[in-house]
Amino acid sequence: MSSSDALAAHLEWEPFAHRADCSKPVWEVDHQIVYGKLRPRHEGAEHACTNEECGHGDRHDRITVRLLCRACDTVRLIGGAEHDTETTTTARIGYGQAPKRVAGLWLYPGPPLLRLREYNTPGAYLCSREKVDRLSEEDIVGAVTEGRGKRGATVWHAAIGPEFHPPARGLSGYAVWAKNSGEKSFTSVTAAAKWVAAELDATTDTEENT
Repeated sequence: MSSSDALAAHLEWEPFAHRADCSKPVWEVDHQIVYGKLRPRHEGAEHACTNEECGHGDRHDRITVRLLCRACDTVRLIGGAEHDTETTTTARIGYGQAPKRVAGLWLYPGPPLLRLREYNTPGAYLCSREKVDRLSEEDIVGAVTEGRGKRGATVWHAAIGPEFHPPARGLSGYAVWAKNSGEKSFTSVTAAAKWVAAELDATTDTEENT
């Protein structure tokens, strides 16, 4: 597995801002679904879907998400048609879990290797020198990713020095790593994280002596 899914779970998301003078920035989140809503004429042209199996015509289901902050009286409304909702967990999306301290680094979990029920452990970790509330590109110094070794055994690979490429043409952003562990694999996340830490220290020493 590449680190791209972990990057997509932590980056490319923007928090909704409160007013600058908000004394208690907490969003109250609700949603409303209207089924079979009639599309009024003044909201656009008559529906003409290219999907021959489409049967909703000028009627559609619409969801509206309301974010309200009682401290600064700010309300944000997010709406869309043909919505899809899902209830899941932080383990499944790879965001919202607490990072763990390994080899002097903070490891932030990504989503599981596969989107199957029996896969609930992270398939990759993003490495940071500091513990932060939300990762940014500047925080990420390495990655540890899950793979498969002989006879399907779980192994781990590692990389350092990300060069980030932003989302483009509908695709998610990704990173190209300056150095990776190559064919060398590790039997545990801890061992892979130790490789990341050692390589980062070696890089720092080289830069200081140059």
